[in-house]
Amino acid sequence: MSKIEIENAEENEAVQEQTETFVNGKPFNRMNDFYVKYVFASRQNKGSALALINSVFALDGAKEIVDFEFKDRELDPDRIGGKGVLLDVTGYSGDGTLVNVELQLRSLKSMDRRTLYYWSLLYGRRLEKGEKYSALNRTVVISILSYNLFKDEVWPEYHSSFAVLNTKDLKHKLTDDLEIHFIELPKWHKGDIEKMNRLEHWLAYLSPKTTNEERRRLAMKDPAIQKVMEAEKVFLADPDCITAYEQHEKYLRDMAAMKEYDEEVGWERGHAAGLAEGRATGLAEGEAKGHAAGLEEGRTSGLMEERVRLVLKCYRESMSAAAIARLFDLEEAEVQEIIRQYADAADKT
Repeated sequence: MSKIEIENAEENEAVQEQTETFVNGKPFNRMNDFYVKYVFASRQNKGSALALINSVFALDGAKEIVDFEFKDRELDPDRIGGKGVLLDVTGYSGDGTLVNVELQLRSLKSMDRRTLYYWSLLYGRRLEKGEKYSALNRTVVISILSYNLFKDEVWPEYHSSFAVLNTKDLKHKLTDDLEIHFIELPKWHKGDIEKMNRLEHWLAYLSPKTTNEERRRLAMKDPAIQKVMEAEKVFLADPDCITAYEQHEKYLRDMAAMKEYDEEVGWERGHAAGLAEGRATGLAEGEAKGHAAGLEEGRTSGLMEERVRLVLKCYRESMSAAAIARLFDLEEAEVQEIIRQYADAADKT
């Protein structure tokens, strides 16, 4: 290989290191559920889970755990017909602490209650018949979210930590057994890598805004990041892993499409409700955006068939042409023309 070819190869390698990793032409999603389980929930990579958990504990000055053993991730429903729970990474520490780490991409309703429900199952299932309550140990749930759970005016920071506190002083804990952490990724802003704390190393690694060059720099500072990046290379080279990864990506796309469809249906229902409310209240503002959009569309969309139907409906309800004109922001002459042209024909059908 010539000197020029060597230089070009080195230049290409450097450029490749600075760009994002792609899977079949799309940026690699490190929050993908299957990938998360591969790098955090597999026994050969348990050090990554331990490092991530301790990076959260370090923020609150909590005692770090020195060992971590995985437990079964699936919890059966606590009663017939009850809700089953599927947890991302769950394990016991050496001191008996039970820790669950969940990475959540989709914004879920009642995430606060959902998390508390997960915690209660983890905590309560550990007590066998005849055991004393003193046998219950600290149970921690850590949820890393790709969306904002709390409004900025409620809590602007990316990390929040919850326990059962005395409301008289908000300091006295009822017990150390309940601990719930939320990490809201959109509230975290990537800064100087040299000044990041250990948790921010992980957030930077997971973030799609971080380049491969920046991840390489993180790996030089943090051995735990170096190990997970080595695991990432093994994952990307395994066809079976890529197949499972892409299946989950498809699932996420399908869920997003379903949400978009539900929002569209909701808008249409709001639109119809807005039209009905406009008839009843004289163009009162609806609660939903669809209401206002429906009223506006009734005036401006040019959908004559819909306009004719509504005008005739109001006319049959004994509303005057003047009242109908005011309701739909039409000229009275236009309303009279619609009635003249379509009323008799509609009555005959």
